[in-house]
Amino acid sequence: MRREIDEVLEQLGGVGSRRELLRAVTRHQLDNELRKGHLLAKFSGAYCRPWDADRLAEQAALVSLGPDAVLSHLTALRMWNLPAPTATADVVDVTVPARRCPRPQSGLRIHRVATPPPAGPSGRLRLVTPAEAVVTTWPLLQRRDQRAPAIAAVRQRLVKPEQLSERVGAHTRLPGRRQLGRLVGLLAAGCESELEIWGLLAVFDVPGLRHGERQLILRTPAGSFRVDLGFEAERVAFELDGRRFHSSRADRERDLRRDAALATIDWLTVRMSWERMHHDVAGCRRDALAILAARRSRSAPRH
Repeated sequence: MRREIDEVLEQLGGVGSRRELLRAVTRHQLDNELRKGHLLAKFSGAYCRPWDADRLAEQAALVSLGPDAVLSHLTALRMWNLPAPTATADVVDVTVPARRCPRPQSGLRIHRVATPPPAGPSGRLRLVTPAEAVVTTWPLLQRRDQRAPAIAAVRQRLVKPEQLSERVGAHTRLPGRRQLGRLVGLLAAGCESELEIWGLLAVFDVPGLRHGERQLILRTPAGSFRVDLGFEAERVAFELDGRRFHSSRADRERDLRRDAALATIDWLTVRMSWERMHHDVAGCRRDALAILAARRSRSAPRH
């Protein structure tokens, strides 16, 4: 293997174009490396060492398609560490200007757009912003997977709901745009998990329960705590406990200390489990209404 090629590839991050490599070696030397299998064209015009081909697929795609290409859609979701189906990991999504018509290549999914999408910095790689990735992948995902990227992006503070709303507004022909807009509205209201969204829609979105405030911050002598849904007039905090959370001894101890701290300022904490909220919606709603009514009657003046 030629040391000159290794040096160029190292400078370029592992992937180089034919023109870049020919600055260090002759055409004959380059073709000889390819013939021996010491060098591989991962995509058209993008060369790397064979053992780096899978690891550098995204970079190779950008080298192949040129400086106006940007990683997008499901590939961008993965690059931002947001939930994406693993079955699509062997295909690289790239967006290019609509004026270009690159020929199809195995392992590449090319999207053509009239307006360049907003891009975010990520080292050597050019990729769309998290908000753009979340919005454009919405119609590509199965229904059970659609909400996870948006929820994770907001919870991880990668995006704000208003940034998602702006991108939804920009994609006027996006399939499922109305449903995505409703999800963004729920995230803007403070929902941070599937369970909170379920609770808001299935349990608490009825007369007598709509006045709760999502993600309400309460200050106690032991510190400040944020509750999933707080009813200030009745001083009741509803906590929606998911299947994967609050299961360890440390989690339970933390919750008990938090509930005790809220009790010192006369706030009652009511916990609703994932199982019950999904299998006994009517019972959860009935209990919530009864608890709020009892708290109101307690504070009402007696004659």
